[in-house]
Amino acid sequence: MRGRAFLTVALATVLAASACAPGAPEEGLIAITGGLVYPVSSEPIPGGTVVIRDGKIEAVGAEVSVPAGAEVIDATGMSVIPGIVESHSHTGFKVLNIPATGANNNELSVPINAHVRAIDGLDSEDPAFALMLASGITTQNITTGSRSPNSGQAALVKSRGGTVEDMYFAHAGIKMAIRATTPYPGFPETEQEVFDLLSGELEAAQEYLDALAAHDADSANPKPPRNLTYEALGKLLTREWVLGVHSSTEQQMRHAMELMRRFNLDAYIHHGGATLELAEELHELGMPVSYGPVLPGDSRESEELLGPVKLVELGGLVAFHQDPPDGHAYWLRHTAAMFVRQGMSHADALAALTLNGARIFHVDDRIGSLEAGKDADIAILGGEDPLAYESLVMRVFVDGVEVFNRSTGHNVFGDVVPEGW
Repeated sequence: MRGRAFLTVALATVLAASACAPGAPEEGLIAITGGLVYPVSSEPIPGGTVVIRDGKIEAVGAEVSVPAGAEVIDATGMSVIPGIVESHSHTGFKVLNIPATGANNNELSVPINAHVRAIDGLDSEDPAFALMLASGITTQNITTGSRSPNSGQAALVKSRGGTVEDMYFAHAGIKMAIRATTPYPGFPETEQEVFDLLSGELEAAQEYLDALAAHDADSANPKPPRNLTYEALGKLLTREWVLGVHSSTEQQMRHAMELMRRFNLDAYIHHGGATLELAEELHELGMPVSYGPVLPGDSRESEELLGPVKLVELGGLVAFHQDPPDGHAYWLRHTAAMFVRQGMSHADALAALTLNGARIFHVDDRIGSLEAGKDADIAILGGEDPLAYESLVMRVFVDGVEVFNRSTGHNVFGDVVPEGW
């Protein structure tokens, strides 16, 4: 027995020494070296190094040493950027190339659906997720639809693969739409009626919160029956959740802005076709815009594209989206390049793809830039300009795990990416 115990201890000692030996690989430790690193939150770093350890970014810089035992990825001649954050999407609902699914993200039994959750209906096997990775997108805000004035709760998901539960990252607030659609029974028929309905529901939610507070202060006050819709809308009123408002025309956007003012909401606009006309007011109000989609048939010289440029110049917050599958994820980086053509700085366009979307949803402490302590969501592109058409996405990491590799064909969502994407 003594001999066997000695042998066990000796073997454990040898294994421990082997694991700590110089040059031994350490699981979860990666160093990306030699590339043009775009932290986004600071100036680009030629020949920079990004160290990943256990799913987090450990260090970023020009003088960062490669830790012993790290897997080294040589990115010389390439660019290294944060994973792209798409601020508005229907991936997993309106399934790619299957038009019949177009209504799957809309609950149309009633016009107010604040209790409905996007995450509950999400199809994690939608092939569009694989294309998302090949486009460098690591996080999407997936929303319910816009056919009802209030369609439900959105979700931020990461491109990790697996089940919906595996992909879930954070709550992304509630969606409303200032839009008069083909009327359904009991639905408002004009944009003014939509605005009045939404205002009335927010007022009712405030009354619900007040009644709950009164009961908590004095149990003699009656407690209102539980109302999941008003509970959800109440989180907008307390600014726990952000509100995204589908609006594009000037009048629609003004209604969205008035909701934000009247109820002191943490709100942003998505689509924002009249941003050029309203840029000063949006900046003064502090209302971000998730702009898009910009489709291939749209003119590169369209005056509408000057709206986001102007808002950014004033100091406002702009993020970009392609509204997949209405606009394919592959076009998102090229959308940013179109805004550079219109006068937006390269740095601001890259921020609109990454950090600004994270800021809208208040997760910029986790994602959106390459900084020590943040999640290791990273894309490596095959050229030093990440906005160049020729700079294909080569490798993608989510939480420090490689989820896409163009050269090996690895994609956690399956092999459905067309050649050249």
